[in-house]
This record gives sequence, structure tokens and C-alpha cells, in this order.
Amino acid sequence: MGPAASRTNEILDALGSQIVRGDHLSGANLPTEQELATQFHAGRNAVREAVKILTGRGFVRTERRAGTIVLPESSWNLLDPSVLGWLLLHPKHRDRAVAELTALRGLLEPEIAALAATNATTTEILRVFEAYEQMEEYAGDRKRAIEADISFHRRLAEASHNALLQTVMRCFEVLLRANFELVMAIDGRFIRNLVEHKVVAEAVHARDPRAARAAMGKLLDNNAEDISELLPRGGA
Repeated sequence: MGPAASRTNEILDALGSQIVRGDHLSGANLPTEQELATQFHAGRNAVREAVKILTGRGFVRTERRAGTIVLPESSWNLLDPSVLGWLLLHPKHRDRAVAELTALRGLLEPEIAALAATNATTTEILRVFEAYEQMEEYAGDRKRAIEADISFHRRLAEASHNALLQTVMRCFEVLLRANFELVMAIDGRFIRNLVEHKVVAEAVHARDPRAARAAMGKLLDNNAEDISELLPRGGA
């Protein structure tokens, strides 16, 4: 990434985070291009590019005479990893986003597991087990434990052979990391529900979609209980 692109991303992250935090309210105007250039000690081209990206993510719209107008949260692209990252910087948004992720996982992941049991190739099944073995191996390493857990769910999505579900899973990996980090805070364990993950993998290996769906449902119920200990209002 060159200096110009890096500067654009810095401005983008700053403005996105400011809007999420409420520094720029819905319906209000962002400062002018020149004012932003002065504020960030940057060129107008970098500011213009950052605003263009914000427009694509549903944060602002630009009108010739009205300027750049901040849009309501209902317009934001909540499956964009950068947007999720901005949300997670602020506790009130983070708690709600993780609670909503818990609900979304309950809708999608049991079916992903069932599809994986139906459609997975032998190689894909082996990859699911490899991810599980990494969860066992790295249970004492916070960073690696999180990555292994995410890899397990990603490989199930790949084994489902459903491109849309794979895309959704990739989009909310940012939230999965936040989910796992929060759950780890309950009692200091880096990997939770290890046995339940193994049961899911075994059901996929047995090519039993009903068992895979049920096992994933059990795993997610446990996760929801863990999250409710930390986010009771969001969970409700």
C-alpha cells in the first residue's frame, strides 16, 4: 500500500469512527473537503477518496448544493469488515453487534453444518478436522486459539458449497473474533465448547446432516449462554 492509499485509509477510519461515535449526527453535513484536508493535514485528493468510500458504505451521500450529508445507521453496510471494526470500537455498538451476531449465527450455522455434512468432499472433511486439531493444540494460546476457532467455522462454510453462505461468513469474521474474545473473558479459557466442536466435525464426517445441525445448534446455544453472561441486555 502506497503513502497516498495509506493516508486515505487513515482519514476513512477516522471519519467512519467519528460517525459511529456520533460526532457527526444523521442529517448533518460533514465539514467541507478543504476543512477536512486542513483537519487531517492531508491533500484534498485523499479526503475526496475517503469520502467516496464512505459513500459506498452507506455512511454519507454527496449532493451538489447541499454538500456531504451524514446518513442514518439504517443505511450503513453492516457486513463490511471496516464498518464492523468501527462499531466494535464503541461499547454500545459492540454489545448490540455481538448480540445480533449471536442471533444470526443461530439462523445460519446449523444449516451450514448440515450442508457441509451433505456436500463436503473428503479433503474438505479433513480440513474441518485439521481446524479442530488446531483448536486443541492452541487451546493455551489466545491469538492462535481464536484463529483456529474461526478457521473451523470458515472451513465448514467452504464445505457447504454455498457461495452466498461463504461470503456472509467471511464478512462477519470480524464479529466472530469479538465474540470469541468476549467469551474468553468469562473464565480465562481460550477455547470453549471444544467437545461440541468435535461432535460437529464427526457428524460432518458421518455425512449426517441432521446430527450436524443438532450439534451446531448445541454449540451455539452454549455460546449464547456465555454471551448472555456478559451482554444480558443485548442478548434479550
